[in-house]
Amino acid sequence: MSNAPLFLHLAGSLAFVAAAGRGIGWALDAWVRRAPEDGARAPSGPERAAPGRAPGPAPAGLPDQSGARIR
Repeated sequence: MSNAPLFLHLAGSLAFVAAAGRGIGWALDAWVRRAPEDGARAPSGPERAAPGRAPGPAPAGLPDQSGARIR
């Protein structure tokens, strides 16, 4: 029995993976090129709270963002 169909399937699969990898590489390259340079968008001051809301602890029922568990 011939192994030709197996080798054709393998070759097709490798070609597909190569094309997908090339596309992912191009997408990542474009994404990195669009990224701002270091310090280009550094915040100029402290972050401001949303209008009408004072900064402080999280409202009741929401977990705090510190990662510590409250017992």
